[in-house]
Amino acid sequence: MLPLRLLPEAISRYYRVATPRRVTNAAKVGLSYALSNVLKRDIRMGRPFMLMVEPTNHCNLKCPLCPSGNGEMTRPRGQMELEHFKKVFDDLADDLLLCLLWNQGEPFLNPNLTKMIRHAADRNVPTITSTNVHYIRTAAEAEDIIQSGLSELILCLDGVDPDTYVKYRVGGDFDRVMQGIELVAEAKRRLQASTPRIHLQFILMKQNEGQVEAARQMARDFGVDRLSLKTAQVYTEEDAQIFLPTDESMSRYDYAEDGIKTKGTIKNTCRHLWYSTVVNWDGAVSPCCFDKDVHYGLGDTSNGHVFDEVWEGERYTQFRNDILKDRSAVPICNNCSEGLKGMFYDIEEVAP
Repeated sequence: MLPLRLLPEAISRYYRVATPRRVTNAAKVGLSYALSNVLKRDIRMGRPFMLMVEPTNHCNLKCPLCPSGNGEMTRPRGQMELEHFKKVFDDLADDLLLCLLWNQGEPFLNPNLTKMIRHAADRNVPTITSTNVHYIRTAAEAEDIIQSGLSELILCLDGVDPDTYVKYRVGGDFDRVMQGIELVAEAKRRLQASTPRIHLQFILMKQNEGQVEAARQMARDFGVDRLSLKTAQVYTEEDAQIFLPTDESMSRYDYAEDGIKTKGTIKNTCRHLWYSTVVNWDGAVSPCCFDKDVHYGLGDTSNGHVFDEVWEGERYTQFRNDILKDRSAVPICNNCSEGLKGMFYDIEEVAP
């Protein structure tokens, strides 16, 4: 849930792109979601107003909790072609309020990423992407990002010194990341640009839980717009012992007799199945970003297939109905924070 203090920015973002068609579509989607929850069956009006596109599932790092980095991902590796992106995006653009350009992998490994951003900007759709900052290497690359029309740039940094950083960002180069953050922050100042909003993300783990204040100071020193302190997602008891903070307020999990569980009770609903969709690099459609290996593939946008065929198809309908009936029976939902507190420890505006 968006903190109230961040609401003015969100209103500003969507107000600028709120055409009558987009507003009408969003209202239809909201109504269909409400009716689905009341009637406990899939009611669908309108189309998703948020699109997540995976530019690539390749990554240069080996982060131990990420299936793209730790080798547990079994689906094919590749990157989305620019023309495929345009096809998928243009099919939905008139109804979109936001496009997220990441899922698994490092988005900037796709050489067409800024072209995708520019294409979205030409259609007046805000975009956000996330990066491990290893591919912002020159002032020219930083300026290209700033001038692309990107709305928000998330820079992932999980330690304030080299030793802490590489405990999770395995294979990463701390100095290179520091240089990249400085390059993009300086380019934004030099160009006197209002966007993208630069967002420093710090995943809270055992090895860095004592560095929160130092992360705040680093965000101020770089002059970024926002700092998010995000809780870590783990998959096993062993991962929990290694990575979860000792301060339980910094974790999205509770310890129980039968293992770790997300805080709170999973409800038989999920707004993302009505509000948004995920299209992976090869065109495979998945329900959300928690389906990291596309075990719940809902259709395909490649080889001439049209997105609406997928959105209105039997597999999407059945998956929504399964969630409305018993969300806890769907394995990926048992490690999901949707509808629960705990995804973020805090999201902070950075004072100049």
